[in-house]
Amino acid sequence: MADEQNTASVPGDEPLEGAGVLGGALPEDSPAAHQAAELSGSMGRGSFGTMLEPVLRSVCEDRLSEVGWFRTDWQRGGAVTGYATYTDDDGEARPVVVKMPVPPCELQWFRALQKFDDVVPRLYAGGDVLGGYDIAWLVMERLPHGPLGTNWGGKEFDLLIEAIGRFYQAASDIPINTEPYHRDWDGIFDQARRSVRAHALPESQRWSKALKKAHRKYKDWVVTWNDRPLEHWCHGDLHLGNAMTRIEPPEGPAVLFDLAKVCVSHWVQDGVYLEHLYWGRSSDLGGHKLCKELAHHRKKIGLPVDNGWSELAQAKRALLAMSVPAKLDIDGNAHYVHGALEILERAVE
Repeated sequence: MADEQNTASVPGDEPLEGAGVLGGALPEDSPAAHQAAELSGSMGRGSFGTMLEPVLRSVCEDRLSEVGWFRTDWQRGGAVTGYATYTDDDGEARPVVVKMPVPPCELQWFRALQKFDDVVPRLYAGGDVLGGYDIAWLVMERLPHGPLGTNWGGKEFDLLIEAIGRFYQAASDIPINTEPYHRDWDGIFDQARRSVRAHALPESQRWSKALKKAHRKYKDWVVTWNDRPLEHWCHGDLHLGNAMTRIEPPEGPAVLFDLAKVCVSHWVQDGVYLEHLYWGRSSDLGGHKLCKELAHHRKKIGLPVDNGWSELAQAKRALLAMSVPAKLDIDGNAHYVHGALEILERAVE
């Protein structure tokens, strides 16, 4: 359900920093994903859901209608999504989205947040096993409006920040039970320099100069980022395409979904992640200063905001920008690469 305006990848980042019991594994690393890939690989594209649909409908006690299956471009490991209806306890047929397999962590997070109906969609059914396979699946409310975008007339970023604030509040009672993931920044930096030399990269001389200057600073950025307080669960994939509403535009509130990359980190990670999607097209932000607005909103709703958040954000921006040449195979969009270069040049001056 990604918004076409928000399709940038995350060069050099690791969304699942500090994934734990409720953090889980990346989709392609999960047993469910491997079993799904084996099944779908032998049956052809799109038939995985069709094969398991009778089992799924039986597990749902025939409350689930026939499913219209499809597979999005960004789904991996045999994952499929479908639209259907689900008959609730009141006998009403509710529009739903069916997803399988999902990382077990996504199902766990949906379950953990169900008492907050303004944070995530309603979960009608879900499980960890299907047809004798360790396949996590879920049947969730199909939100009628969105993803967030220009239909909200400039309010879309406000709605998203309010939504992630509610997520932080809801997740604040869930214990932090894991160690953070640490990137190999030395390796990424070396790969970035090699990539600039090996590729016909636009503005390669500027990149070489900026990376040469970064060599004197990036270890300080790494120390700053690695020493961040690890007191928060983050969404890990915060962008307009992962939020929808139950009320038609331009109203809210927005509800978040796609919880596969929830991680323990610092809330700045979500802010910089959202910010970096607009490198090279900052005019789309309409003047929003996303990390600053997120900090102000956290204060407004009574969540802690440490005094050093701005320095953390600067370090994370610089590390992400430095990483871009190392990840050109993921996102080589010229506007994005140019925007990252400008971020890095400001960081090294």
